[in-house]
Amino acid sequence: MGQYEYDENGSIFYYFVVSFLALVLIPTTYSSLFGTSTAPIVVKHVKGVPACPCKECAVKTVKVAKAKAASKAGTLSTKNLLLILGWIVFAFGAYKVATAELAESGLWDPYEILGVSTAATEAEIKKKFRKLSLQFHPDKVEGTEEEKAAAATKYNELSKAQKVLTDEEARKTWDEFGHPDGRQALTLGIALPKYLVDSKNNVLVLFLYGAIFGIFMPIFVARWWYSSKNMNNDKICHETMGKFYKEVKADSNSRLLIDIICQADELIDAVSYKKEERALVEELAQKVATEIGKFGYPFEAKKKYTNVGEAITHKIQILLYSHLARIQIDNATLAKEQSRVAEVASMVVVGVLQICAARFWLSAAMAAIDLRQAIIQASLPSRGPLGQLPYLTLDLLKQFVTAKRRVTCPREFVELPEQERRDLVKSLSDAEYNELFAIAQQYPLVRVSKCNFSVVGEEYITPGSIVTLAVTLEHITPEEAAREKQEGIIPIDVNPPPVSHEEVKPQWFEQTAAELFPTHCPYFPNEKNSAWWIMMGSPENNRLICLGKINNSGPPGSPPKTCKLQFQAPPQPGQWKFHVFVKNDSSMGCDLNIEMTLIVVDVPEISAAIIEEEMSEPDEDTIAGQMAALKAGKVPGSGGSKVREEHDDSSDSEDDD
Repeated sequence: MGQYEYDENGSIFYYFVVSFLALVLIPTTYSSLFGTSTAPIVVKHVKGVPACPCKECAVKTVKVAKAKAASKAGTLSTKNLLLILGWIVFAFGAYKVATAELAESGLWDPYEILGVSTAATEAEIKKKFRKLSLQFHPDKVEGTEEEKAAAATKYNELSKAQKVLTDEEARKTWDEFGHPDGRQALTLGIALPKYLVDSKNNVLVLFLYGAIFGIFMPIFVARWWYSSKNMNNDKICHETMGKFYKEVKADSNSRLLIDIICQADELIDAVSYKKEERALVEELAQKVATEIGKFGYPFEAKKKYTNVGEAITHKIQILLYSHLARIQIDNATLAKEQSRVAEVASMVVVGVLQICAARFWLSAAMAAIDLRQAIIQASLPSRGPLGQLPYLTLDLLKQFVTAKRRVTCPREFVELPEQERRDLVKSLSDAEYNELFAIAQQYPLVRVSKCNFSVVGEEYITPGSIVTLAVTLEHITPEEAAREKQEGIIPIDVNPPPVSHEEVKPQWFEQTAAELFPTHCPYFPNEKNSAWWIMMGSPENNRLICLGKINNSGPPGSPPKTCKLQFQAPPQPGQWKFHVFVKNDSSMGCDLNIEMTLIVVDVPEISAAIIEEEMSEPDEDTIAGQMAALKAGKVPGSGGSKVREEHDDSSDSEDDD
């Protein structure tokens, strides 16, 4: 039966601890010390798009990089404390490894003890034994008692080895099994110090196990559980979702949604109310009321508060509107809260979109996405897509929509002829115009190459079947967009895939990390990557059918990305008109609207068509063939003669008789 041996002096155990900690501590420490703090700060450039020349993007890049470095440089962070503790344990383990002596392997080898080869004869073995006996015999050794005891132990080993090797049977057994007594039981070693399983340390070991698995781990799991159970998958509090459920209506627009999201618990926790800041907040409120009033947003700068909650909610509104109006705040504390409010507001507005999707409200869902675009671009929704571009004042924006021209988005501005584009903003200097034109090309341009309905494994769409809407997007360059305007837009492929078509998915080793396309949002505190919402609905009925998202369309020239959505077909056959909306998650004026027709065919119509195509003439030898012949007026087996004709012939013959 197998036996287990423990690491007597713990040397093997400490080798394991040091090796494991080295694999974890070295890369983690290197990443903490040199990961971002020493990396050069550069503005990202995306292929297919001109480099952004605006100063705000350069300032934001430096600010974001410094914020990341500062977050990792905290001396009292949990990560750094764990690193320090890990290095302390590593140093202790390294010290134990350096000072401890490895235990002997425990293998007893008579040849090694006598110092002879395995081919030595019996005479050579006895000669060697006599020579060593003169050296280690207890009667020959002079010295201390310890030296005599060691010599006696050595002499006993020599005697045992000589006895095994001079006995023919014992030597043969040793050479075959490695032991004078023959085959031995299997012995397994465990790299645990023996003191961990020693009965004297049972109380201490049990205490450590109990503290780790009975106290610290339950506390950690409980903290994680209580923090996560109060939030949904998008990290929005359930209390906030409850407020949105009560306040959001089917016809809510962006202006109403701003007041609704300002009640979110996440935003309330992001700001503080201090009486000493009241004068600064009121001054900022006056600026906000003046600026957004130009675009038709009435705002109450001064309010009387009955409690602190109302004061905080009003402050959130002021900070959010100041962000949308691109008002720079000199006070460092208020500026930090303004950035935090913008960041959190862009997150919680997704909760409004979830409420609208759950209640199938199309208008409110589109308003929620429009508001998210406006927050990330720091532009009031009423300013329109061109309002996110620099240098375009209210007077300049009025010149973009006249009786002769209608330019409503950056793409249309870029596609204008050079001279017409320059005349449109002739009040700007050449440097300002060049910067404006370069920034207008930063916004994503996509083309819908495929948009179709299909039912898996079926050729037709029947009432109540599960329909798949597949939308394929291609990110194109400004040059491709201009060429399409001249040569004509490539038509959308609306044909469903063949029934036998099977989508081939790449293997895990064939998949590569897709390159991201950063959104141009210099006034938003964080970096954002371009994403696309896909919605299908009926604007006439304000009904949202299905909603999906493409998280990364990649830079221009990237492989097409497909979003597949499923919904149930209408319960009645007919032709149904729907709209497919493609809306960017972070930029205004990049949206597309595609009108689609869903053709639903009833089951009996399909069955009749299939029966007519597939039915064949039955064999005359069968009962079905004979019945078919009788119905056609034929005699079974007559080769096609009419029944009526044969009857007439027989009657004539009777008359002749």
